[in-house]
Amino acid sequence: MPQVTFALHPAASKYLIAQAVARLPQVKEAFDNGRILIGAGTTNLLVAEELLQTSFDSYEPYTAGVITQRVACATEPTQRQGSWCIEKGQLIDEPWVDFLHRLEPGDIFIKGANAVDPWGNVAILLGDSQGGTIGQAIGVIKARGIEMIVPVGLEKLIPSCLAGETRMGHHKNSLRLGLNLGYMVVTGANIVNEVESMKILFDADAVPVAAGGVGGMEGSIVLAVDCDNNETARQIMTLARQANQRAPIKVKRKKCSQCQTPCLMNEKL
Repeated sequence: MPQVTFALHPAASKYLIAQAVARLPQVKEAFDNGRILIGAGTTNLLVAEELLQTSFDSYEPYTAGVITQRVACATEPTQRQGSWCIEKGQLIDEPWVDFLHRLEPGDIFIKGANAVDPWGNVAILLGDSQGGTIGQAIGVIKARGIEMIVPVGLEKLIPSCLAGETRMGHHKNSLRLGLNLGYMVVTGANIVNEVESMKILFDADAVPVAAGGVGGMEGSIVLAVDCDNNETARQIMTLARQANQRAPIKVKRKKCSQCQTPCLMNEKL
C-alpha cells in the first residue's frame, strides 16, 4: 500500500476542503433538489465557487470577521454581500434570514469556524454582540434538524473549545488588540477538515504528522496518507501540488478610524 506525505499551507487546505464539501452526496442532493445556505467566510467562498462553478474577484465582500493585519477584526461592513442562498442549483436574491426560515430536513447549512478541537466541537468568534450569523441561525438549525457542515482546517485546532467559551465575552475583555469578541461553541456539526477531505475525495486514510512552517508555509499541516494504489497516490500528489500553487488569501480589515469600539492597536501602552 503506497503512502504519500505532503504539506499544505492554509490557502491550499481551504481549496482542498472546499472541493471535498462540494462532493459530499448530501450537498450534491441539496444543491440539485433542495436548499443550501452558505455563511460568509473565506473557506465558504471557495465552497460557493465550487458549487456554482464561478469565481469571485475579491474576498472582502464575502467575509465579515477575519484575523488579519495583526489582529482579530472585521471587514468594512458597507461592502459586505452577506450569505449565499442556493435553491435547486441557482443562487437566489433573498434575505438570508428569510431563506433560513425556509430550510427543511435535507437542506444544508454551511458555516465556517475559528476553532476546532479533538472532541468534535467547533467554535465561532462573535464580533456582533447579538451573536451574528450563527446567533440567528443556530436555533432554527437545531430545532429543525438541519445538517450543519463546518469546513475548517487543522491550522485552527485547539485543545478545547469549551475552555475558550468560558473565557470570552463582549464584557470580559478589559484590554484588547482587535475586535470585542464573544464566543460560541457548536456541537454535532459535520466537520470537514484535511483528513476528512482525503477520505471524501480519494477514500484514503490520512494522519496529521506535523504542523507549522515559515516563508509562506505558516499554519501548514503535514499529512501522511495511505493510498490503495499508485494511481490514487499520484492523483493526491497532483492535487497537493495544484493546491499549494494558490496564493495566500489576503483580506483587509476595516480602518481603525472607522471603528466604533476602538482597541489598543494604535495607542501607546
